[in-house]
Amino acid sequence: MITSLTLKNIASYDNNSPVTISDIKKVNFFFGFNGSGKSTIAKYLQNIGRDTSLQDPIFSNCSNIGYDNRFHQILTFNEDFIEANFRRSSDLRGVFSLNQTNVTIDQQISLEEQKIQQYEQEKRKYQSKLDSIVEDKRTKTDALLTHCWNQRTTFSTFSKITLAYSGNKQNHFNEVKRVLQNQNLQISTLHELTTRYQTLYEGDLKNIGNNIDAKNYFSIRRIEKQLEPLLNEIIVGNEDVDIAGLIQQLNSRSWVEQGLTYLEPKSNTCPFCQKETIDSELREQFEKYFDETYKRKLSELTRLQEQYRQKTTLFIQNITAIQSQFNPNNVVSNLLISLNKLFNNNISEITYKGTHSNERKLITSISSQKVQLSTIIAEINANNQTYLAADANKRTLTSDIWNYLSSQCQNEIQQYDSREQKYSRISSLASNQRNLYDSKISTSRQSIESLRRQTVNTKDAVDDINTILKNSGFEGFEIAEKDKVNNISRFYLKRLNSTNTNPIFNSLSEGEKNFIAFLYFYQLCIRTDDLQRNGSKKKILVIDDPVSSLDSQALFIVSTLIHSLIQRKADDNKPNRMLFKNDNILQVFLLTHNIYFYKEVTFDKRPICTDYWHYKISKLNNKSSVSGSYNKAILDDYSLMWATIKEVKANLPGNSSLNIMISNSMRRIIESYVSFIGYGRDSWASIVNNNQTTPGYYIKCAFISTINDESHKVAALDSIYYQKIIAENPQTLFDVFAEIFRTIGKEHYEMLMGETL
Repeated sequence: MITSLTLKNIASYDNNSPVTISDIKKVNFFFGFNGSGKSTIAKYLQNIGRDTSLQDPIFSNCSNIGYDNRFHQILTFNEDFIEANFRRSSDLRGVFSLNQTNVTIDQQISLEEQKIQQYEQEKRKYQSKLDSIVEDKRTKTDALLTHCWNQRTTFSTFSKITLAYSGNKQNHFNEVKRVLQNQNLQISTLHELTTRYQTLYEGDLKNIGNNIDAKNYFSIRRIEKQLEPLLNEIIVGNEDVDIAGLIQQLNSRSWVEQGLTYLEPKSNTCPFCQKETIDSELREQFEKYFDETYKRKLSELTRLQEQYRQKTTLFIQNITAIQSQFNPNNVVSNLLISLNKLFNNNISEITYKGTHSNERKLITSISSQKVQLSTIIAEINANNQTYLAADANKRTLTSDIWNYLSSQCQNEIQQYDSREQKYSRISSLASNQRNLYDSKISTSRQSIESLRRQTVNTKDAVDDINTILKNSGFEGFEIAEKDKVNNISRFYLKRLNSTNTNPIFNSLSEGEKNFIAFLYFYQLCIRTDDLQRNGSKKKILVIDDPVSSLDSQALFIVSTLIHSLIQRKADDNKPNRMLFKNDNILQVFLLTHNIYFYKEVTFDKRPICTDYWHYKISKLNNKSSVSGSYNKAILDDYSLMWATIKEVKANLPGNSSLNIMISNSMRRIIESYVSFIGYGRDSWASIVNNNQTTPGYYIKCAFISTINDESHKVAALDSIYYQKIIAENPQTLFDVFAEIFRTIGKEHYEMLMGETL
């Protein structure tokens, strides 16, 4: 028996810190999520069971204690087993090669078969009583299917949408029933659906490359703020000059200032009357009146006017460019007219102020158009978001159409279900009698199967697999003998009641293939395969995720078969409880990522071998680790998410390599706690009183917004700040996570994280 495994320098098992599993028992349960390193263990065990010449050298650094190929045979169920035995060929190898008969068992089987014939005859009497009810039910079912189908015509004008199940009423009805299972069904009106269809499929939806130039807008606002005090100020010359009173009285400042420009240097001739009235004293008073302060203010006014003219021209060009691409309901055209008028009026006012500096003037700010500008920005952003999310919105529209269709069928389905209850009461007595004989038939068949399992022969194995297939709902095919080579039977899959030997395996679903493969593997485990070679060897079974793609019924059957493989020898004493009932089985390794299957197959109330151990496989920073205990350590999904972030926090990396996993787990915990567990308050309550200027505020918003795609608590910035989470220090995420739970569920957090807030 294998007592120790060491995994080193393979996949996620690090070369510098190898993983050794030293407490291996007869039954070993391994649980680990996909990618944690689980299948690596299975493949290593499979590898050591091969002939030396066929072993893969990539496992050369791995080792074990206890395996001896002279006495042990490793049987491994994994993808390689399915590929080797089913997908590469339509034939199956002989399940076993013994030819023993038992006359007594044959006689007992014959007697049970006679009983079955009698029970079948009695059963048919009661079955006929149910036929009329079934026929009436069929008629009403057809009427209901037709009614639900006819609702599709409501959307016949939606020519660019093809609803699923267009050729099958039953599949259409099944989808309607599935949709109605949603208790929080949101129903849109037909008008809303039509509007959304027109927008997504019939409208000229395109991405708008231009938007309002916010930088230029704020430049104009800064110029306005500099202009306002100058325009509101009465700008006059030096009032201490004697001539100031006369200029003000005649209101001739502009006339005088303009005239000075025509006055020649050292000339006494007035530029207006052409008389020698300008002496040096008058010239000096003019110069003092129009001093540097006066000139500087007018110069500043002229400079700001030119800047204003340039910036507003650019802004008009920006709006014009938008108008050429985007102008719903002439909203951009109307804005362009308003802005042209506003800017022209303002420039006229500034120009007038330059020539009448002693008058107060006002201009209209561009901020008066802020509502219209914001509306256009929002509409462009909304248009672009719709354009970018068109595919997702189309899928949502199709889903909402199904919601609407289903709502139109709800009353008829409820009435139908009510009639079903009446049918059930009417047929109850007949069904009970029929089921009684079904039970007797089943008991006799179980007796036959039990007897056949005691006869180790080819027919028994084939019947075993076919019976399990039939009882599991796989009724479309069976395993049949194809031929014999060296007295060893070869088998193939065939359609029921068909003589065609063409393979049908490729036409089966993935779940059907995996289920049949496991049944074949099960036969190899309980019977003798290749007697000449391995008949005296003890079997070590390695079962890696046997429930992939299986439905719940097949999953339960697989777990039941595994329980039979690990069934203990007896309950009379401790040594027998630690042995297998099947003496040919020496040891079992079971590996899975399916929590439901793990809990089912490790159910310790069943009579399984008590020499077992539970292992948990984890991977952190791309390194796998294995821990074990006698008790199960696997929790449910919600608790497992808490355990995961608790483990990560205890080994917190210095970089943000795990931020995607951390933030996703935290988001799912918050979502589950608020929306499903029902213990907490609204998650938005945790940020009501927060300071919006802190980085943590937007991280919280990003966490909470992702719970509900329709949330607009932070509007378009949500996705930006959620992307920032990836670059944050991991400790920041844990701090924000704890602060959210401080508001919505402090005690719950402390209980599951084992720390005090």
